[in-house]
Amino acid sequence: MSKKKFSLNYLTIRTFTVFWLAFFAMIGALALLPYLDSRFYSNLQEHEVAKYQKKLVEFVRNNKIKSLISGVPLLPIDRFSETRPVIYDPLRKEFLGAFSEEKIFIERFTETANNFSQPMRKNFSNIQVAGPFQVYVDNFDKPFSIFFISHGNPTQEILRYMIDNPLILLILTLSITTPLLWWFTYTIVKPISRLQKAANSVALGNFKIDPQLSQNGPLELRQVGQSFNRMATAINGLISNQQNLLSSISHEMKTPLTRLQLAAALLRHQIGSNNAVQRIEKEITRMDKMINELLLLSRQQMNTQTKRSIFPAEKIWRDVVQDAMFEAKQRHIEFEQHFQLSDSDIFLNGNPELLQSAVENIIRNALKYTKSKIKLSIFVQEETLKIRIDDNGLGVSPDEFEKIFQPFYRVDEARTRSTGGTGLGLTIVLNIIKEHQGKVWAEQSALGGLAVTIELPLWLNK
Repeated sequence: MSKKKFSLNYLTIRTFTVFWLAFFAMIGALALLPYLDSRFYSNLQEHEVAKYQKKLVEFVRNNKIKSLISGVPLLPIDRFSETRPVIYDPLRKEFLGAFSEEKIFIERFTETANNFSQPMRKNFSNIQVAGPFQVYVDNFDKPFSIFFISHGNPTQEILRYMIDNPLILLILTLSITTPLLWWFTYTIVKPISRLQKAANSVALGNFKIDPQLSQNGPLELRQVGQSFNRMATAINGLISNQQNLLSSISHEMKTPLTRLQLAAALLRHQIGSNNAVQRIEKEITRMDKMINELLLLSRQQMNTQTKRSIFPAEKIWRDVVQDAMFEAKQRHIEFEQHFQLSDSDIFLNGNPELLQSAVENIIRNALKYTKSKIKLSIFVQEETLKIRIDDNGLGVSPDEFEKIFQPFYRVDEARTRSTGGTGLGLTIVLNIIKEHQGKVWAEQSALGGLAVTIELPLWLNK
């Protein structure tokens, strides 16, 4: 029993098993139908009617009909006749020319086949009955009903009936194959659907393994699920090691940096403050800020995987926009807003704090580098949320639109030093948006400066 169960867990064996089960079930149904109490009657075709009428004329000429009416008994050899007539006597209500075991079949046949204009045929086990035909006999006022008895193949009759009635054949095929195919499809689609959900979960940054992937379904799909779990574990380990390495290096750099700060303070105490000391302190401050942003980047990568939820999209810009409006007003910067959102709430799936940080970063960059105006546009397009910030600053050249998202890349060294930039701000934004399966890019703004756009997929399965 266990060996059979194990063998059926192979997808190839299961496929062939279901195919042959459906095939033999169909053959078995066709073989059994003639023996069931079902009314599979076939109308005789024109050539078949002509054949039986020809035989009827032949039986009339050789006085076979009169012999049956006069009560001539049947001989045992008559059982093996290819086709013989049976007459229904309406006066005596009796079938003449039929053996006792055949009369019950003829009676059942006449309950349905009683129209002379449309003769029919039906198999009862290995006996085939055809009729009725009408014949007039001398010395009798009323016509007689004639039926023909022959030995037929019930399976052939059923096949002929199915061919003549394709709708019945279709219904029979569907009723037999549908349960088998539904079970077969379900056993395959269910683990594939679970595997798809697990893949989507990994794509969203959740690397938790699903034990059921390697426990349910055909053996081949269980092996795929087991390999998928191993892959998710390996990816999670690589990312964790990378994050731990980045965090460890950043922490280790804190120690010599602290010593440099103490040494600079002692130097300023001994020789006083001059340009050289001020430059050393400024570079130490920039290095400290850079290390802090590296630590922030490491923490963001870990938080993206562990702290996810479904939340209203407004949460990532509501507070940020209010703070930016206050700052722009203090600096006499025009802050234009264009929101094109539907009345119904829209949702995102991810870490709201990190996404809020990314939106804040691009808005503050625009405030930092603009001359007098920024424009914020938020709208939904093709099941994605787009957040675009334009400024009228100096902008960057088109060949640097992609480079500004690289770590430590600085467009203008002098401008970066004056604003205190480290070259990691847009890198952090890019990292956050990618972790949420989104996109971020820069382009020339219609205001004359730079435009940065964030695109995030909406959560549709609320």
